[in-house]
Amino acid sequence: MADYASETVGWYVWLSELSILPQEYQYIMRVISSFFITLALTPIVPIIALVIYDLILWLWRLAAASWSARSAMRSDVAAQLPKHPPINTTAPAR
Repeated sequence: MADYASETVGWYVWLSELSILPQEYQYIMRVISSFFITLALTPIVPIIALVIYDLILWLWRLAAASWSARSAMRSDVAAQLPKHPPINTTAPAR
């Protein structure tokens, strides 16, 4: 079993070292690969930003509607309450 593990690691090392270009050009290949990976991911970033913006806008509108409904409910309750307590005219004066 120990041989199997070392064979797997040896195969991976052999594959990672396999290259068409000489060793001194591998850095340039990594830079070019990174550039094209970045170029491929470029359209995804605005889409993610728009989804996040839409989610924030939806939450803000939901909260604003909730706050306006609560304030309308409070104003309806406040309109039903008497503004001043009733004056008791039957109480004896001092």
